[in-house]
Amino acid sequence: MFTVSRTLYAPKEGNTDEQYEDAFAVCDAALPGRFTVAVSDGASSAGYAREWANRLVQSFAKDEPFPGESAFFARVLALGEEWRGQVSGSATSWYAKEKLESGSAATLLVATFDDAAKTLTASCVGDVCLFVIRRDKLRFGFPVTRSKGFSNRPDLLSTEDIGTRKPPTLLQFTTAIEPGDRFFFLTDAVAQYFLARFETRREKPWHTLPQAQSELALWLHAKRDSGEMKNDDVTILEVQYAV
Repeated sequence: MFTVSRTLYAPKEGNTDEQYEDAFAVCDAALPGRFTVAVSDGASSAGYAREWANRLVQSFAKDEPFPGESAFFARVLALGEEWRGQVSGSATSWYAKEKLESGSAATLLVATFDDAAKTLTASCVGDVCLFVIRRDKLRFGFPVTRSKGFSNRPDLLSTEDIGTRKPPTLLQFTTAIEPGDRFFFLTDAVAQYFLARFETRREKPWHTLPQAQSELALWLHAKRDSGEMKNDDVTILEVQYAV
């Protein structure tokens, strides 16, 4: 059985909850033993990134096979048209209209757990990360495995038709899982912090992440103030696989 044991989220320091631009969704499938999680990080430089990130996770956190690459990008383009219809009436200022013209962008990670097959299948564009903890050890991370592997220009899913430009890279993998495994879905700022703590201090950062939403604000303030974490939206979602 798969359960979400922790869901924490916060905007950048100085922003309100309404300005939080990450998004997440969970589908506890109609078929027993299947479970899907989708997490997205809206690009801060893009317009209406919150709405775009939410549209992506709601579309892909479903009880259905992840589409092939061509079908995936076709669906993203169709979602971009839906996004434009959703937000176009909200763009009343010249600044908002200018942002709307250039569209929006976000990263996306989708993971499907299958109890019968004992597998996890994950697909990702960008740098939302998944970490698998087994017997209290970090088994692996996806798609970024080192704290220096993050950049200010991750691959992004755009609302706009990219035409002849090279599409973003869609990374995918399937791995065996075991009851007792824990899975942490982290957006880039907290994922980078997680890896840095693991690399340089040889500690188990999954032990020190806050447990409750009520603890998150103070914890983030301390980490940002010390320079250990950049000031960005944060999402922490943990899934546990029980017998």
